[in-house]
Amino acid sequence: MGVVVCTCLALSLWQWQRAAQKTHLIEKRQSDQSPLELNALADLQNPSALEGKLFRVRGYFDTSRFWLLDNQILNGAPGYDVVTLFRPVYGETWLVVNLGFIPATHSRAVLPEITLPSELQTVDVEFKIGKWAGFTLAAQPDLNVTQPELLQYLDHAFFVAQTRRPVAPALAYASRPVMSNIQPHYEAVVMGPEKHRAYALQWLLLAVAAVVVPYFAYKRKNDE
Repeated sequence: MGVVVCTCLALSLWQWQRAAQKTHLIEKRQSDQSPLELNALADLQNPSALEGKLFRVRGYFDTSRFWLLDNQILNGAPGYDVVTLFRPVYGETWLVVNLGFIPATHSRAVLPEITLPSELQTVDVEFKIGKWAGFTLAAQPDLNVTQPELLQYLDHAFFVAQTRRPVAPALAYASRPVMSNIQPHYEAVVMGPEKHRAYALQWLLLAVAAVVVPYFAYKRKNDE
């Protein structure tokens, strides 16, 4: 019983902490409505300072390549996320930028055609700090030999190895369209703090039940 109670209490505390983190992130995003100018030389050295803020960055896309993140759905339509390399001006560190969603073609054998702009671009982005990929069963990002630009998940080490360039550890997501046929859709907070609080309360009640139910069962047995 002790193990069950401790586990439930630990999970309850973890959910409360996650709620506090999400609340802090939402407050930071709401307080910084206007994009901040990204100083590529300084800001990229402190990834934690990037979280929850909107940045405006100027630079150039690597027009020689792009990747498509597989198994994406937006408004019920299947497709891909377009992932590119972007070099900010006044910096040598490249950003991996998720530009957003592009619908799939009529066949998975035919990938969407994309022509990246070659001129100087101004892109509004927000950064994801920490692990780039969520849960995945894929052993490596590029599983399709015939379509190497098709990725199952994003990984910092993969882009460093593939491009042989200095790549920033924070993954950037475009917050407004760069190209008319690509729709940004990143949400930094998928599960709101209120849901985390509800889960925290649920685990707390389970911990209480794990103590109260055996107690009354034992008391009733002794009374008989």
